[in-house]
Amino acid sequence: MGEDSTSLLQDLQTIMAVSRALGSERNLDRLLDRILAACSELVDAERASLFLVDADRNELWTRIAQGDGVGHITLPMGKGIAGTVAATGTAENIPAAYADPRFNPEHDQRTGYVTRSILCMPLTSHTDQVVGVIQVLNKRDGQPFCAYDEQLLSALCSQAGVALDNAQLILRDRDRQRMEREMELARQIQLSLLPQSHPQVVGWRFASFSQSCDETGGDYYDFLTRSRGSVDLVVGDVSGHGIGSALLMSSARASLRALHRGTDAPSDLMGGLNRLLTGDMGDDAFMSMILTRLDDLGGGSWVSAGHEAPLVLRADGTWATVPGDGGLLLGLMQDWEYVANNLPRLHPGDCLVLMTDGIFEAQRPDRPCLGLEAIAQGMVSAAGQGAEAVCAAVVARVRAHLDGHAPHDDMTLLVAERTA
Repeated sequence: MGEDSTSLLQDLQTIMAVSRALGSERNLDRLLDRILAACSELVDAERASLFLVDADRNELWTRIAQGDGVGHITLPMGKGIAGTVAATGTAENIPAAYADPRFNPEHDQRTGYVTRSILCMPLTSHTDQVVGVIQVLNKRDGQPFCAYDEQLLSALCSQAGVALDNAQLILRDRDRQRMEREMELARQIQLSLLPQSHPQVVGWRFASFSQSCDETGGDYYDFLTRSRGSVDLVVGDVSGHGIGSALLMSSARASLRALHRGTDAPSDLMGGLNRLLTGDMGDDAFMSMILTRLDDLGGGSWVSAGHEAPLVLRADGTWATVPGDGGLLLGLMQDWEYVANNLPRLHPGDCLVLMTDGIFEAQRPDRPCLGLEAIAQGMVSAAGQGAEAVCAAVVARVRAHLDGHAPHDDMTLLVAERTA
């Protein structure tokens, strides 16, 4: 490639044509292919590689390279020739690769290719951030890359860097939009798994509240109706929140509903669910749950797997935590035997309150946790006014404490009122 005016004009025309093509290409893989082909042609190089900068991991990686036997390559920022160019933003023209201590000959040894000379250029965005590195190897005429090659490649790389940055921004935006759509779909699916209405059970009236701190969450509540005028109230809380917790919650819901058809005793239900979940849960995952069985006489029983005990709010404003065996969290020990505890008899106007820890541990950065006493004050303020009023009073107390701050955990509240 000469340096006379004709050759210069042709090279500039090539760069302009390539720049126009790069500016219209939005597919990242096709864009990388175009950049590599243009660089090799412009400086008459045998091979070229394009490394992308991963700022989060402080490394470079490539899936686009010319030549047989070239696979996925990853290297730290500042290491090797490409890593040095990425870290400094300065081009490197190396006439004898094996004389440079930064050159790693392992790839040559593995493929049989012999690298003689290297020209390595940074790709920068419109904000002068290094977004990638172009590395061309061996001029076809056997000579090292010259200053004219540097000028040509630099001119092309200045255009390619902006095009690459734009393509990555578009790709990230598409990924973000797709993730938002998927998260919204997951949220809608999870909401559809929660009760859409409260069951009509003689002698009982219900109210509920549930809010995830993310698009999806790990809290769960359900009503499982039984014959002879009884109903099972279930509240569960999966460790953490987000997609993983939501999937585990959905699995627990499906398993419990299946077991409910053929298992009678609450303790057996919890034990069966624990056995099913233990094999599916990782070492860092667990779930708490409480199942409360209400009968047609105003009493019943409850069994807990590491969950908060139920609260009883009397119509006269007195309240108490129901004593009993708390049990072990689900998923920790497969053969754990759960114990059912008796509920005190509820009279008309009395309420049974179940909740997850996100309610009484509601917290904002400049205040401590809300606490159970504050929750009790909210309940007492609505004593004797029914399940809806009690539920609303507790939620109002939580929101007043958060004072506009987002909750740090999922929140679920379930209130059962004994009616005449």
